[in-house]
Amino acid sequence: MFNVYDLFNRINQVKPRIRLDVGQPDIPVAEEIIEEAVKSLRSGETRYVSTLGLDELRERIAEVEGVSKDEVIVGPGAKILIAAEIAMAKKIAVIAPYWNAYLLMANQFGKEVEVVETRLEDSWVPQLDGVDADLLIINYPNNPTGRVLSRRELKALLDVAEDKGMKVLSDEIYAEISFKQFTPARELYDNVVTVKGFSKLYSMTGFRLGYAIADREEVLKIKRFIESTVTCVPPFVQRAGIKALELRERLMDEVTKEYEKRAKLASKILKGLDFHEPEGAFYLFLRVPIDGMEFVERLLRRSVSAFPGKAFGNYDNFIRISLTSDKLEEGLKIIREEAECASE
Repeated sequence: MFNVYDLFNRINQVKPRIRLDVGQPDIPVAEEIIEEAVKSLRSGETRYVSTLGLDELRERIAEVEGVSKDEVIVGPGAKILIAAEIAMAKKIAVIAPYWNAYLLMANQFGKEVEVVETRLEDSWVPQLDGVDADLLIINYPNNPTGRVLSRRELKALLDVAEDKGMKVLSDEIYAEISFKQFTPARELYDNVVTVKGFSKLYSMTGFRLGYAIADREEVLKIKRFIESTVTCVPPFVQRAGIKALELRERLMDEVTKEYEKRAKLASKILKGLDFHEPEGAFYLFLRVPIDGMEFVERLLRRSVSAFPGKAFGNYDNFIRISLTSDKLEEGLKIIREEAECASE
């Protein structure tokens, strides 16, 4: 199984000049968020707290998401909350292209995985015919394609999940970074666990702060998993999260506009090559003329980094470009040059 983290560590050693590989926002964390974390630390908020999360943070999340506080649990990053659901499942289904960590976690817990393949030619729309699993993981806006399913497309997907009696884990870490109308899965289907976090919109990757929304019984199951592994989220991190939510509307406007501008720039520079124009998140999944890993090696020789498509499934002739660099335009032009050169 391809481990994208091994490649990430190698890229860190190479230190390319233009980083277009990892999903690490280059937009700085708002100063108000940092100040809130420091203030909390200085006030002595350094002890264990409730596994569920601070009441004030859960109440604020519930208000933003239109749910009850009892339907919210906070975790140290979205990944541990996804891991909790994978650990509790018997068999999972994932839609490709997928975030590499889904399979790494499933492998860690010894879970059987069914992969639902999608194609660029079909605009990355999945079909669940023949899928047999008790947990379906969906991720929209999608990493790596930037695809956002329409309400009709999402309902068709969830109707099949309902017919098959599958629980759905909706990874909505990029939900606030959507360039078109985004529909949360829980609006269309009851048996959904929604996972979100603060790493992407708020650039708080190192804070490790996420949350899950589910019915009360499911929240308590997740709570038992968190209790037995990581205990709780540090209170000063949660205070930073509360402040982030106060800034949510402003940051949604500023950050989404910035990433949409970058997506349009990338689409313009790469026009004529094979990709679906991003509708959300901050990635572009590009078909290249040669093996994706070979293409990545060629880019590294020019001090540009990207991830190969095989990190996201059976997509050997693709690369993922992360639109998160102040040298994005230069990097994209180099990618285009290499693609044209490889086609000759």
